Amino acid sequence: MRSLPLLSLVLVACGGGPNNSSTLADALAIDSSPPGGDGATDGSTGARDPALDGDASVTTAPASIPGATMGRTLQATVFTPSSTGARPLVVISPGFQMARAQYTSYARHLATWGFVVVLTDYAGGSLFPNHTTLATDVPEVIDWALAQSTLAIDPQKVALAGHSLGGKISVYAAALDPRVKAVVAWDPVDSSNPSVAPEQMASLTAAIAVVGETTNGSGGGMPCAPTADNFTAFYAASPSPALSVTVVDADHMDWVDDPSCGLCGFCSPGAAPADRARVVTRRVDVAWLRRYLLGDLTMDVWLDAPPELAASAVSIARR
Repeated sequence: MRSLPLLSLVLVACGGGPNNSSTLADALAIDSSPPGGDGATDGSTGARDPALDGDASVTTAPASIPGATMGRTLQATVFTPSSTGARPLVVISPGFQMARAQYTSYARHLATWGFVVVLTDYAGGSLFPNHTTLATDVPEVIDWALAQSTLAIDPQKVALAGHSLGGKISVYAAALDPRVKAVVAWDPVDSSNPSVAPEQMASLTAAIAVVGETTNGSGGGMPCAPTADNFTAFYAASPSPALSVTVVDADHMDWVDDPSCGLCGFCSPGAAPADRARVVTRRVDVAWLRRYLLGDLTMDVWLDAPPELAASAVSIARR
């Protein structure tokens, strides 16, 4: 895989869109009742759209987590749900040069559904990070979280998620750590240093879902998510079970909570409503992770036939 120039590396991680608090129906102007259902909700099964918040209240706390090598420390925010019993864990990694605060909405949303979420920054702020080093930090975050008895994490239910570079790092870390049972990568980009798709994916045993867009694969001198290196490459290299969700006319900038990145404007804007990618992704996060961490088969209908599918706002491949 080719190496991207510095500006392109920055653009790869700078994603965003207006911080939109609209509901699912407001964002997509569609019916959010269950496919084939009557709109009833029970809080625990597929009758509730997983793009909507779950029932748990959420507390947050800062943490400093040692990395894989001496001197590396990851700053993090831990989101803990009010649910009782052993809980699943999700570690979220940010895009390149993006603060973890840009992904707070995803972490909090997952926590309302009963997941403990550790949302991290990368250790250090290098413009040329070694991606293997970043990936080897992730198992250390998992170790740290499992050691916190107050979090009550089930060690058999561990997942990773992330945007852009964070999506790549999540897949890479899953290939390194067989404890990871599921991954959701949000418009991941496989810039080299090293390349992951497919080179590092032969040992993957995790269920992989990728969510991507159609705007920034080409165009301009430095596309933000080049087609040869984007989410489609990760899906092609993933073992079954795997899911690919394409958000039509979204762009790489649509995944962060607030477009504070000064260079984000270099990514070509998409024509989709600003909140669509975030709504779709929050649904996939909950549905995929409940399906493959908790064995919740009621989530399949939201993965196979989400409301946006009928409106041709997304396309889906699954195996």
